[in-house]
Formats: sequence, C-alpha cells, structure tokens
Amino acid sequence: MNPQRFHRIFSVLLLALPSAAQAQNELNKPYEFQIVVHVARNRLLTDVFRERIERELHDGFQTGLGDMGRVKVTHEHPRLADVLDRGLARSLDSWNERSDVKTHFVLIDFSGVHYEIQTRQYDGATGRPSPVVRRDRTRDRDFVAKAAALLLKQDFGILGTVTTAPDGAQQKVKVELRGGGLGDLSRWVKKDDVFALAPPSGGSTLALKWSLLQVEEPPAEDSRDGVCVCRFFHRYRVTSIAGYRCIKLGTVQTALRMRWMQETKDRRLKLLEPTLTMQIRRHGFQGEDATLLQKSTGQGGVVTTTESGEKGVFANVAFVSVIGGMREPLPQVPIALVDDQPILIEVDATQDANILFTGNKAAWQSDVAESRLVQINLFKRLAALGADVEKRAEVIQEAERALKRSKKDRASLMEQRTRLLDDAKKSKIKLDTAREDKRLAEIEEGERELANFITEQKKIEATENDPQRKKWLSEIGQAKLLEKDLEYGKALAIYEKIQKDGFQDAELDKHLKEVRQLWKPPADAEHKEARNFIYGVWPKLDTAGLEENLPTARKAFERCQKAGDVISVRKLLKGIEGHADRLTKEFSELRPEINIDDEQPAKRIKKVSEALGNLLKEVQAYLRKSQPAGP
Repeated sequence: MNPQRFHRIFSVLLLALPSAAQAQNELNKPYEFQIVVHVARNRLLTDVFRERIERELHDGFQTGLGDMGRVKVTHEHPRLADVLDRGLARSLDSWNERSDVKTHFVLIDFSGVHYEIQTRQYDGATGRPSPVVRRDRTRDRDFVAKAAALLLKQDFGILGTVTTAPDGAQQKVKVELRGGGLGDLSRWVKKDDVFALAPPSGGSTLALKWSLLQVEEPPAEDSRDGVCVCRFFHRYRVTSIAGYRCIKLGTVQTALRMRWMQETKDRRLKLLEPTLTMQIRRHGFQGEDATLLQKSTGQGGVVTTTESGEKGVFANVAFVSVIGGMREPLPQVPIALVDDQPILIEVDATQDANILFTGNKAAWQSDVAESRLVQINLFKRLAALGADVEKRAEVIQEAERALKRSKKDRASLMEQRTRLLDDAKKSKIKLDTAREDKRLAEIEEGERELANFITEQKKIEATENDPQRKKWLSEIGQAKLLEKDLEYGKALAIYEKIQKDGFQDAELDKHLKEVRQLWKPPADAEHKEARNFIYGVWPKLDTAGLEENLPTARKAFERCQKAGDVISVRKLLKGIEGHADRLTKEFSELRPEINIDDEQPAKRIKKVSEALGNLLKEVQAYLRKSQPAGP
C-alpha cells in the first residue's frame, strides 16, 4: 500500500490476483466499513459527546450504504495507539495488513475555539491508505458529526476490479464495482471520477505510481450490473491491468502546484538541474490547443498554474506532458488531484525509464524480505493455535490457505526475478540477487514444512480417537513449530511436560535427547543473561532501542560464542535480519533532502544500520565456521 516508499509490503498470505469470476462474486458482496472515533481528553469532550458522534456516524453511513455495506463504529482499535503516537500520515502509510475491512479513523480535538477534525482511511482489500489526511474545523458543536461525515464520504473509496485489457486508442477498460448488485452505484460513481490501481499479489507499485483510471461511462442509474467504463492513463508502461483491483479517489477541483525533483541512482531526490518545459491539459495528453497551458519549471523545479486564473484550475485530473529540457523518453504524467497541496514529481534527467527498473528492483527485494517475515509470523501463529485441540480445523484451514497463497506469490516473485535479470542484462546493469535467492529458498523450505505440518494434523484428526492422545500430538506439533523459530527452550518444556503426563513414544524420546543436546542449560549467569537478551529483548527493539543496545547485543554474541551456543547465535542473526529490513523500510519513507524534520531520523538510521551491518558480518562468519545445528 504511498508513492514515496520503495519498500513495499509483501502480499504472501494476503490477497491473490482477482479474476473476472472473483469480480463477479464481489458484485453482491457488501462493504465492511469500520469507523474508529477518538476524542481527545478535554473537559468539554465528554463520553456523551463521543457516543453521540459515534451514533450519528453509524446511522448516517448505514442508511447511505443500505444493503451495500455493514457499518461498525468504535472507539477502540489495535492501530489507534500507533496513530496517536505517529499521526495518521506515517502510521497508515506503514500499515501492512490486508483484510476485507475499510478502517476510517476520526480524530477530534478542541482548541478552545474550534472543534478540529482529522480523518483518513486504510482500505484492507487494496492494502493502501487514502492519499491524504483530511482536516476540517468548526465552532459549532452540533456540526462536528456532519463535518466528520463529509470528510469520510470523500475518501470512502468504492472498490472495483478491472475485467478487460485496455482497448483502442483511448485505452478503455471495463470495471466491475463491488456492491453493484446490492444497490444503485450511479450516485457513488460519476463521469470523470478517478480510480487508483492496486497491483496483483507480489506486484510492483512503481509502474502504477502515476497510473489512473478515469470514468468515461458511469454505472447506469438504477442498474444492478455494477459496471463502468474507464480510460486508462499511465506514465510507465504496464503490460496488462486485467484483474487489477482499483479504488475510487476523493478528487477535487483546484489549481495545480508541482515541484519536479531529480532522482539519483539510489532513488534519493535532489534539486532539478535542467529547466523542463511542459504542457498541461484537462482531458488527456493530446489536443485541447485552445485551453492547454504551457509552463516551465522555475526556481527549485516549481511549477504553478494559480496565476492563470480560471484557465489554471483543473477538475479531478491534470495531464502533464514534458516537451523539453531532458533526453527522451519524455514523461507524460497523469496527476490525480486529491487536494490543493504541492505535488512532488521525480524525474531522472538522463533516462526516465531507469527509474522504473530501480524502483521495481527495490520493490522486489523488499517483497522477498517481507515474504520471509510473513512466513515466520505464520508459523508463530500456528504454534500458538496448535496446542488447542478444538482449533485443529481452524489451524488446518489457515495453513492450507497460507500454503496455496505462498506458492502462488513465490511463483510471482520468481517471474519478477526473471524479468529484472532480463532488464538488467539489456541495460547492462549489474544485479546481485544472492540475498533474495537465499530467502526464496528459505520460503520454499518453509512451504515444505507447512505441507508436512498439514499432513500430520490431518492424520491426527483422522486416526486418533483418544482425546488425551490427540492433545499430546497437537502439543508435539506446536513444539516443532517453536523449534522452527529457534525457540528450543519452549519446545523442550512442552516435550518434557508431555512425557511427564504419560506419553510414551520412542521417536519422541530420541528427539528429546537431540533437543537437550542442542539446548544445554546456560553455562553461567552471564550466558543466561545473554540468552534472555537475545530471546526476550533483542527482537522487540525500535530504532532508538537498537542504537542503545547494540553494545549489549555484541556482548551477548561474544558470550554465546564462547559457550558454543549456536542456537542462540542463530536467533540473534534472525533478529538482525529483521531489524535490517525494518530500517531499510523506515529509511525509504524519509525525505531528508526536502524535509528538515527527516534529517535527524535519517542520520540515526544510517548510523545504526552501519553498526548493525558490522555485527551481521561477524555473526555470519561465526555461523559459517560452526557445524549446522538442528535435529
């Protein structure tokens, strides 16, 4: 799900590529709309006031959606603390979760004069937040719920699936809209409305960064077919968008303000050196000789149409074509106007096409890293559920879904790898995929282990009649999953408890002996402290915590190395790799070259990443010399 991020969220276990059949199924699928209301602490903002806001929002949207949606309003949500800590912009930009729920946050405060309202939505189906944080304020206490409702409606985001490939000179496509069979969508989707595209599972978002659909033929009034016809506009070449999901944007009418920045090879931005000349149109990249505007970048790459009066005002979309100032290919950029704020556009002043390769490479590398993390988290969840015999059917079902999606998404990542290598060869660019190849191999191995787990669980369910024995076998499965996460101490405790309770099995006796050999008691108090740090503290640290605790991590590594504790060192390595991926993602979201507030966080991440990288090399070198550990 934010065009400024090159670190994309991987979609293993999430939504697979929707087919036309799936789109048809969504015609009669209602929206799950969750509104999370947070009212700041203030003696005037009472619980009664909050409850009134919640009630009015629920009743208003449920009436408006009718059979098309189910509305839930609450003041509690697992993401709310992060939203309040980091703000709606950064928190929702970094939200990775996929689900079938639209979650819209409403934050209300009182300045002493005005009631101040902020809203933003995260759409779980597409994995993306609405483009901007909406804000409004009012002096009228009775108007707060109405003001909030207007902001929410602007970014509700009707969903659709593209069912045809772009056709003809106008690149028309058909879009089937979710809920179209449940209600009249003609009042929700109008001519010239704009949809943003979301890629299929595992796909790169950079090619879609400056791509959009504009409604040419809206759904017919009182129709229940839920179909509209759109024109497809794009900056970068996209082979096909059939099967892609899309979400309606809350666009506005406004003057255009742009800032063009030059993008370097490592995807950082700097001031634009050449002066670019461009044409700006309202309805596409051709024609409109009487109404088009011609502009050139001024100081700092800034272009504005405000001084052109009514001629400089655009509705929903502006179509910008660079006609001079850089080598070909000259970019054509469709810009969805979601507010009146300046729009940042990156350009490679030497070769615009290279931006796409660089971004696709970064997105693919990020997706591979994230896929491994998602798989690790899956095994943790299965381990937590596995001990409960009553949840075996749920565990098997979740594992089967995960395995199917993992295989499909890994295949997609392998296809992307092939395309990247081909593009690199054509462009004579060196592309090292060794790290990603290792992770893809680990994902494939995880799939084999997942398949074995499913087989074992089904066997237990089919052949075991003794409830106690079923429970023991479930706990053994849970312990094996814990071993996979290098949690040998927890696994050992489960095995020993099972034996103590009376489970007799020669295979378990043999395995238990192997685990005890691998997971010996701490040699001394320092070794115990090192283990506790690696398992209990190290994985949970944020960036500031990493900076503070890197010396402790090194000390723990040295103590475990001295004790020959390979398992704990491997666990330390997993934590290092997870932190490295997180830091890369955090750094990609910062723009210190244009945002002074990002300068210090960027410096801290660089400093911590360098120290973490040094520790990583030392740990890897030690493990290469050590014998492979594990039963």
